[in-house]
Amino acid sequence: MKKVFAPSIFALLSVACFVFVNFGCSVKEVKPDPETIACAKPQESIFTIIELEDAEYPTVEVSIYLPFRARPNNTVVISGKHAYVTTERHLHVIDVSSLQRSSYLTSIEFAGEIGKAVISGNQFVVASPQEFHLVDISQPSHPVLQSTMYLPQRNAIKDFDVRGLHLYVMGANDSLYIFSIALGRARLVKVVEISPRWWLFSPKEVRPGVKQILLPTSGDTFLGGLSEELLSRRGFLQLRSSLQEKVRASSDFVVQASLRSTPTTCDLLIYDAYRISDIRISTGVYYYDMGRECLEHFSATGQEALTRSKPPVAYAVAAGKMQQIDQDQLCETIDIDDRLTMGPVTDFQISGDLLYVTNAKGFFSIIRLVKQEAIRKGDRINFVSIAPLQACRPMSVAVGEQYAYVLAAPEDSQR
Repeated sequence: MKKVFAPSIFALLSVACFVFVNFGCSVKEVKPDPETIACAKPQESIFTIIELEDAEYPTVEVSIYLPFRARPNNTVVISGKHAYVTTERHLHVIDVSSLQRSSYLTSIEFAGEIGKAVISGNQFVVASPQEFHLVDISQPSHPVLQSTMYLPQRNAIKDFDVRGLHLYVMGANDSLYIFSIALGRARLVKVVEISPRWWLFSPKEVRPGVKQILLPTSGDTFLGGLSEELLSRRGFLQLRSSLQEKVRASSDFVVQASLRSTPTTCDLLIYDAYRISDIRISTGVYYYDMGRECLEHFSATGQEALTRSKPPVAYAVAAGKMQQIDQDQLCETIDIDDRLTMGPVTDFQISGDLLYVTNAKGFFSIIRLVKQEAIRKGDRINFVSIAPLQACRPMSVAVGEQYAYVLAAPEDSQR
């Protein structure tokens, strides 16, 4: 694994621009959909629960087959004891408080396609390319659509994230819109003009506002001021970068999915920083090749094969109810050799010092992240484990205290 270290002390000031705009709001009817579920196609998407008690041996325990198609931008989000899953036009609520007694609570249908979703407290925010919806989930079994909002001039929505009671929405017009989402309605409080060189956004300590981390130029010491923002521990908005890389961040790390445009072929770019002295900062970027690290892990452990099989417990949702189903337990043996293909990274999440990753060929992996100062003492970022999911293409992963949750499309739906 290649490591690059460079000192950098950058403090870039972003220019905030207030723009006052009138914008429309309409509320769509939210309909419980047991009748729709009854006539929907079976097994259009798979919700899988993975037990994480031992990070070295994650176990695929439960699959729930949902009767609606999931798109690549659909997501699963965990809040307390409930999983909120979006499919093409639906939000599904699943009680995951008990592994063996998971229950499908309800589903609501939107007028158009929906995709990404985020949660802040009892506010669930989900968007389409043209609008975003605020849903009250204070009673998970009875989610209520509170409002539907648009960007000024109906500008298209590229991405969004939430921090506390502030929603950050990136418009297709090179503006970042900051809304207050208190009381179930979105109120525009600030518009930030995006720099042509923007790369990442970090929330300002005094909100609302963001620090724009700029792409480096030939004269930059390193990565346009990334190190100072890493050391501030304020984290980063999980918006796709200006290079269209998926971004995940914790207080210590920023991880990006590589578009393989870097000098070294890799799957993930992992950044962190630490202060050496009052005047010296060290920043590291790790070019992480999933396939290579996986093979090195198995070489070290002596494992020669993986087994792909369906989980022992499976449910299917129909007519708004979930029933346990029987399924074949045929197993597929995957030889571990240099032909092992994991496919591109589809999603990843950071929890503590662990990074959870899904790959397109139906693999779930765990990677341990080690801060740069510890690596200098001999430790390293390392591959912990890999678990084959049933034949599917994972799209989204969420991580709770004891389990990981994956939304995927069945393999046969991709043909």
